[in-house]
Amino acid sequence: MDCQMKKSKGKAVGVIFGLIIFLLPALCHPQGQGKGERVVPLQKVAVLPFLNIKPEPPDQRVVKGLWGNFFFRTGELPSRAGSEVATIFHRQLKDLGRCELIPLDYAMAAAEGVDPTAFSKDPIGVAARIGRDLGVYAVVIGGVYRFEQRQGSALGVQRRGWGAGDAHLIQVADKKVLWSGRFDETQHSLSENALKITSFLKGGAQWVTVERWVEIGVESKLRDFPTLVR
Repeated sequence: MDCQMKKSKGKAVGVIFGLIIFLLPALCHPQGQGKGERVVPLQKVAVLPFLNIKPEPPDQRVVKGLWGNFFFRTGELPSRAGSEVATIFHRQLKDLGRCELIPLDYAMAAAEGVDPTAFSKDPIGVAARIGRDLGVYAVVIGGVYRFEQRQGSALGVQRRGWGAGDAHLIQVADKKVLWSGRFDETQHSLSENALKITSFLKGGAQWVTVERWVEIGVESKLRDFPTLVR
């Protein structure tokens, strides 16, 4: 009898010990960080100041994009347009989480003193040089061609907001263009263009500012932005 009791106790101890071994990994790893999961490091990227691209001569109605054979209709272009669009792009790209962004003010400071004319003539080369100085894997450069504010209110407008621009992701090492996105749109009412219902609803079903319209355009273009893994 004593022998059987000792065997039973031994089995019980073995079972308890086995359960502890089995549950130990779960106890050691907080929820959401289980065995086999690891943090994937992302490449560093800098969003450089966007350029205001104006036509030459000034009365020209169409201007060539910053890179590639794309053309944009020109329009009002206040001096703040480039920094506004760069800020919008940086914020949305940061929320997307597909690369590690350096602070926007660092990138802006690195680009200070660069001749805008030289930048517009060789945007890829100048951007790559700034990227090397910053020690990043890639840089985003962009151009703004139209930044017209709405005239009126959210309920009715005399003139719609209109934003037009492009952005390009440049690999610093070899100046390769890894991604490009372009937008050139004005807001339409739902009765004018039912195909724009998604953008219309994102705008709160009302007439939005040009800043908000650019945000909606940038968001749609960033859907195919690549994930940059080290």
